[in-house]
Amino acid sequence: MLSLDQNPDLLARYTELQGARILVVDDNQSIRVVVRRYLQKCGVLITEAANGQEAIEIALREDPELILMDVDMPILDGLSACRQLRMHETTRFTPLIFLTGRDDEERHIQALSVGGDDFMAKPFTPPVLVARIANLVHRHRSEKEVQRLLKLVRQYVSQPVREGRTSGGIETVEATILFSDLRGFTATSLHEDPTMVFRAISAVLAKQTEMVVRHGGYVDKFSGDGMLAVFEGGNNAAEACLAAQEIVQWASTFEGISFWNPPPIGIGIHHGTFLRGDLGGEAQREYTVIGGTVNIAARLCGVAKALEVIISDAVRERFVGDLRCSEAELVNLKGLSDQARIYRLTGVAADGSAA
Repeated sequence: MLSLDQNPDLLARYTELQGARILVVDDNQSIRVVVRRYLQKCGVLITEAANGQEAIEIALREDPELILMDVDMPILDGLSACRQLRMHETTRFTPLIFLTGRDDEERHIQALSVGGDDFMAKPFTPPVLVARIANLVHRHRSEKEVQRLLKLVRQYVSQPVREGRTSGGIETVEATILFSDLRGFTATSLHEDPTMVFRAISAVLAKQTEMVVRHGGYVDKFSGDGMLAVFEGGNNAAEACLAAQEIVQWASTFEGISFWNPPPIGIGIHHGTFLRGDLGGEAQREYTVIGGTVNIAARLCGVAKALEVIISDAVRERFVGDLRCSEAELVNLKGLSDQARIYRLTGVAADGSAA
């Protein structure tokens, strides 16, 4: 039998398998011992189980990178265990190789149909087993890295860009803009530790982003302590108001920042048309929104006090359902020749009816 030491290609995989977490499941202890001794030469970390039920409990607790499972076992067989593992988010895509003493087409089909990734008959050839394990572990790690990178992209790239809606041109959009920032931020930044202020802003913006996304919007950009969010389609004025209300409710009870207790968030919301497209050139480009609607939302945010939401007349008219707000006020907004009619939002229920 060809050993690992005689096979340069398999030796090259030693490094690849260093630290790999593998769960070996077999009711025959002698099989587990052989597999463990062989894989430990590659630096693999082995966990063992004697039946399918034990395997499920261990896999859900320890999240192995691969499962090597016998088919015929007491208490719970390998095929049934695999079906259950594929029902859990943690182990849905964990590579799984079946080992069995029965090598026939029917058993192959059974193993693959329940979610197995590979199949080997006993007695197995250890170098072949190592090669198959290395291939699946490498694939699993690559897929996880892709998912990590996709998550990173989602964090740094706006929703329209991720969805491929950029065309290199300029489009006119009718939607609702939500603009938020923190009252007294400049004074705080001068008197508090800069690192602590930076972390506090990050936490506040992250929480606001969650609420914007939950209500169907997306964050176009952060600007210092400010956030610009866009709500399109459907009852977007209502969704923007619901997101704003949730942000203020969260901030009013949040006590995690010593110098902002509560975080003094002010919000302005306006509905109208604006332009969206690429700004910049080859060296740096940003896909963003600009226009009067965006500017007015920012001006309304400037009018809002801490933990207050200011909406425009356009938002109130666009709102489908009922909402509670103050009596109309006329205010002067920078850049507008006429006074603007505004309302201070006091409540809106999740179904769009008055809170």
